[in-house]
Amino acid sequence: MTEIYNNSVVELSEVNNTPSVEYFNGVQQDAPTKAQLPITVKAMINGELTEIIPAFTDYNMEQPKQKATGEHGDPSKRLAVKFHFASPKPFWDEQDENKRIHLFDRNHNYIEPNTDNVYVVCDTADTYWRVLVDDVLEDVEIHDFESVEDYAQATSNTMLYSRCLNKVEEMGYAALATGDEAAKAVFEFAKKNEVPVSTAKLYLDIEYKPVTVKVMMLGKKPPVTLMLGRSQEEAQELFDHNKLTFNKGGAKSRYAISAENSLIKKGKYTFEEIITCLTMIPSSEITLTQLAKCGEKKECIQETLSGWLIEYRRENMKVVA
Repeated sequence: MTEIYNNSVVELSEVNNTPSVEYFNGVQQDAPTKAQLPITVKAMINGELTEIIPAFTDYNMEQPKQKATGEHGDPSKRLAVKFHFASPKPFWDEQDENKRIHLFDRNHNYIEPNTDNVYVVCDTADTYWRVLVDDVLEDVEIHDFESVEDYAQATSNTMLYSRCLNKVEEMGYAALATGDEAAKAVFEFAKKNEVPVSTAKLYLDIEYKPVTVKVMMLGKKPPVTLMLGRSQEEAQELFDHNKLTFNKGGAKSRYAISAENSLIKKGKYTFEEIITCLTMIPSSEITLTQLAKCGEKKECIQETLSGWLIEYRRENMKVVA
């Protein structure tokens, strides 16, 4: 069989069997060979356990490259799912080389037509990765689509209503799975105020790595205990004042709270002073329109707040005097 490769007609076996080469200082070098992963999986088909070769096209969902989180998972706690595959027949029956969709194994090696026990993966949100990591695919359905178009339409219509957890929902499940109070506080704040988790973290003054949430979702305690730098009540008070000063959109963005945290962490001002300052600033002082003209919105807000805070301290000194 031939195929267009680098603008030349070559045998497909030449493409797959010829080591890739690269050049270093003008000298041809053999490229390092990637480790080949097992291409077969065990599957229950019509009540019989058999080994099959999951086949992919260039249109299938990409397999995750980072498997660190997955390695922490507990297979016994995964919900049962149905694995959908398609017969390769409509892919191999296409005679027009320009329309043919080639099949590959998980190592992206070309699968020759009429190879035994080959089934094309039908992507679904809950199986696209598990098809290669479950010990046995217990519930398998093989679909005999009349064409590649039918295969694509069935997959697309199934995936149309699928999605993964968003960041707020992930935090909620992390809290449920571990009973962690700090995670619960971040989730509740984000949910109540309709803000991203990244913004909720700033209001509650908490730091953690994204992978920490993934691991906590699996029911594992993080290596470092999550700690709130600010109580939920303080965070809510700050958010409510920001809504009055910067309007709701400004309070939801990261710029105002980032500026306020910077002023507090630098030791220049206290939380109480920031709150008092926000009650003094007219709502027209910092508008989204004005911020749009700023190169760095955080710095613009910080500069404005600093001006008002300096004035506030001056007035306090006069009162004391």
